[in-house]
Amino acid sequence: MRIGIDAHIILPKHKRYDPKIAWYTEQLITYLLEADKKKEHTWVLFFDERMKDSKKLAKYKQENVVIRHFPFVQYRKYMPVLYSHMLISAFLRSAKLDVFHSPEGLIPFVYPGKILTTFHYVPRGVGDSNLFTRTFMMGARVAFAQLCKRAKRIIVNKPSDEKILVERHGYPKERIVVTGDEDTNTIDWPRRVKKLIQVYREVYEEGKAKKIKTEHKSKVKSQRKK
Repeated sequence: MRIGIDAHIILPKHKRYDPKIAWYTEQLITYLLEADKKKEHTWVLFFDERMKDSKKLAKYKQENVVIRHFPFVQYRKYMPVLYSHMLISAFLRSAKLDVFHSPEGLIPFVYPGKILTTFHYVPRGVGDSNLFTRTFMMGARVAFAQLCKRAKRIIVNKPSDEKILVERHGYPKERIVVTGDEDTNTIDWPRRVKKLIQVYREVYEEGKAKKIKTEHKSKVKSQRKK
């Protein structure tokens, strides 16, 4: 599989920089690469353009890793929604990914590929207007719910987050992955990445099956016209 991992939050200058999520993302990438001992997958790591000369990237460089940098960073302060969604979506499409995973909760709403995202916090929809604004539109719970549905899987830390996603935002329960690690300092990383790679594969196989089914329907429809 060709798996993309969003790592641009690692940069301290990132406008939503959170040291815990940045650390989590770095650990995630490190252990995913370590788990892929047979180099069965190609890992496409997306960093901020301002990290091109960072020494941090050296530890990720290996034959089955492709390092790319999100462009257009200078436009963020002028049109953040356009940057975060349309421009990133176009950039991701060019990478020809099988699966894209954002460990910080990014869901580019016009990206047609298969998306997984990790929510470190799930908005309750009560007193969360600022979070909703940053996520998509000003206080729009319906818009947030529609945005969530773009993701093939949403990964959360605890059952209470799963409950909010299902009951308040209408996200399908069967597409939620609960890790059970509420404290990021005690994550069993080998177990976590093994589970994640399994989830990546499930989403990839679901996509292949859907494509075959669509192609079959199209073929049948074409034959009937003849």
